Amino acid sequence: MTRRIAPAVALVFLAPFVGELLLGNTPLKLIFIYPLVLPMYGFGALFIRELSRRFGRGWPTILILGVSYGIIEEGLGDMSLFNPNFQGQHLLSYGNLFGIGWPWWFFVLTLHAVWSIGVSIALVEALFTSRGTQPWLGRQGLVVSGVVFVFGVVFVHFVGGQGYQLSAAQVALSLLLGAVIAAVAFLIPVRPGTQSPDPRQAPRPRVVGGAAFVLTSAFMAATRLAYPLKLPAALLIVAYFVLYALAAWAVWRWSRRTGWGAEHKFALAAGALLTYTWYGFVQAPHDAVDMIGQAIFALLAIGVLIVAGRQVRTDKSSADAPTSSSKSTDTLPARSVESRSP
Repeated sequence: MTRRIAPAVALVFLAPFVGELLLGNTPLKLIFIYPLVLPMYGFGALFIRELSRRFGRGWPTILILGVSYGIIEEGLGDMSLFNPNFQGQHLLSYGNLFGIGWPWWFFVLTLHAVWSIGVSIALVEALFTSRGTQPWLGRQGLVVSGVVFVFGVVFVHFVGGQGYQLSAAQVALSLLLGAVIAAVAFLIPVRPGTQSPDPRQAPRPRVVGGAAFVLTSAFMAATRLAYPLKLPAALLIVAYFVLYALAAWAVWRWSRRTGWGAEHKFALAAGALLTYTWYGFVQAPHDAVDMIGQAIFALLAIGVLIVAGRQVRTDKSSADAPTSSSKSTDTLPARSVESRSP
């Protein structure tokens, strides 16, 4: 029983670690917040993963559902999409149009889709490669994860809402956008598994991971610089869409090539996670205790990458090894697979 649900448990604990601790939103002195946001982050990621995999959906569906998750968390949970004085930062005043702070909306929803949901799920699937993309929970587990997620959102709303009150229109907008985006996630056609791949060889995983690190780092750096430099909000949004397009184009093109597999998917997640690893030191309060805490979080993240990378590499080595039923290779030792780093 424990081994069967181990991936689900790992995801429940990893998602809030990535989304809050590693990012620097929750420094060491506020570590007590971690278990309070675990139902929302952890069970939200688990619900999305189980729902997607149970219906045979892939990463486009997971990432788009991550956007829907972000709208629910940031719209109905901590209400940062609407609170003009969220944590005293006035995040909605920059680039505000029609009452919406567009740069903040794009930024925070990207954080949730890519990191809170996408990276967290990818890393746990890498840690438990033997389970593949099969569901980890039964129907009851799926329902329970959804219920706990809703409870987590409600809890954050009342405990961390800072006294802000949502209007009926804001609640309706959050629910409507979340539902529409979730529906879109399931309307995306699934690429047939029998599709002929591009005969060109996929790039090495380290190249894929490096590209993910550069693009995600550029995303974070652009945001970090735009606010203090008071760059035009439209310029920042254009930069976001350029980075979105580059990332989507590169992954779409590379994933069609021969040899694309689990190592490359892990490399994408690893590159993005390393971006959070350095950005956490920028985001966290710059005092000695919190810097030490951030170093600990960074080391834990790197440890997860090392273990997951070894697991993916071992799984690929086992898959590439000749089987004993092959007459042409039954006397040959298993071939070693070239090592790679994300």
